Amino acid sequence: MEEIEMEGTNYLTVAYLGMITAIALWTWTVVVRSRSIEARLEAVELSIGINASLADEIAVQSNVNSQDDATV
Repeated sequence: MEEIEMEGTNYLTVAYLGMITAIALWTWTVVVRSRSIEARLEAVELSIGINASLADEIAVQSNVNSQDDATV
């Protein structure tokens, strides 16, 4: 069986294309997960009857209250 001989530039080209493909796939996965999490968060906000601007305020209040409980 013949072995494929690759020159240095060809090897680097294939390696860079593979790396770019891997980064693109990873980026796509992150974007899809982010969209999924955003949709789930919006569904939770709708189910408890608050909008996004109120959710931020409630989160800050919740954080302050939990810190008060931790110091007691």
